[in-house]
Amino acid sequence: MKRISFLLIMASIFILLAGFVSAGNVKHTLKGLVEYTPLIVTGKVLQISTAIETEKGREVVYTCVTIGIEYILKGELNNSSLVVKMLGGNAGNKGGWSEEWFPFKSDEEVLLFLHSKDKANNIWQIKSISGKLSITNINGIKYYGCSMLRADEVSKYDSNPYFEKRTIINRINDYMLEKKGGK
Repeated sequence: MKRISFLLIMASIFILLAGFVSAGNVKHTLKGLVEYTPLIVTGKVLQISTAIETEKGREVVYTCVTIGIEYILKGELNNSSLVVKMLGGNAGNKGGWSEEWFPFKSDEEVLLFLHSKDKANNIWQIKSISGKLSITNINGIKYYGCSMLRADEVSKYDSNPYFEKRTIINRINDYMLEKKGGK
């Protein structure tokens, strides 16, 4: 009986830890992201770099993405750019992947939902798979790829996961206005 109780306790711990570890892969609604994210910006990828850092006696790879800011939708930023720092990437002969790592391309236009990692040094992080929406240009019109948003939000309106940039920006502004009691 003690063995079964021990196994049940261990199984419960593993289930709870699995939920905690995979939290970065949880899709969120646009409204939820607006509500809980301190900094929301649009911008363009200016530079992507990787570096090896030593943490707790181990070498780990970080990817740093410099974003030139186009527009600040929520929060405050005193610079015209910021750095998104993610665990993972390739540097020299070392490589690593983590749930914190999201792919970026040079000159890519993005909408980012960011949390401070080191505010004094203007370093930010993405905490959700929904935290980065990329621009796709279709027939000269800019669309955000919204497939990483939870389905009960933007993607419920159409089977196509692409929504015009201005539509998404307007929804973000509406949600912020609603939160302030203006709508």
